[in-house]
Amino acid sequence: MIKKLSASLITALLITGCGIDIPEGYRPSDNAVPNASITEIAIDQRSEPIEISGPGLNGGVITTEDMSGIVIVNAWASWCPPCREEWPIFVEIQNQFPEVNLLGLNEADDINAAKDFLSTQEGNWLHISDPNQAIAAKADVVQGSYLPGTIILDKQHRLAAKFVGPVNQADLTRILNQLVAE
Repeated sequence: MIKKLSASLITALLITGCGIDIPEGYRPSDNAVPNASITEIAIDQRSEPIEISGPGLNGGVITTEDMSGIVIVNAWASWCPPCREEWPIFVEIQNQFPEVNLLGLNEADDINAAKDFLSTQEGNWLHISDPNQAIAAKADVVQGSYLPGTIILDKQHRLAAKFVGPVNQADLTRILNQLVAE
């Protein structure tokens, strides 16, 4: 009886997302989830600079125009398990590449939940509130409603690389080393 109850409880937690309230439209079916991928853009193929701006989670307006050099833009949400899993990679990147700017785009999240999440995490970069995913869509940071998504802007703020799905430290480090050397 206890084994059946435990199995039922575990199944219920998995189905409900372990108590994490995932907004409508952000739980895609398995066949709708894109494959995690990396797209790198050669320096001679990069288009015009991109400006990303919006309301900061802590007030004011944040814009990439105020950032010099390379910018990593990561779309995340407090309720997104892969976003939570990749967070330590960004903390390590911030320590390894202090000249690189990080910018978070908080997607479809309750602002208090986002702030609570940030208060429990390491790292200290700026975050834009993007509750309707309009900023991320305009800058092509995410694919559909799938999180996380990350783009990397070169020193001139042109799109240099895009991760669909979670980043991995080896590829992110390799790309940043190339961009720093440009």
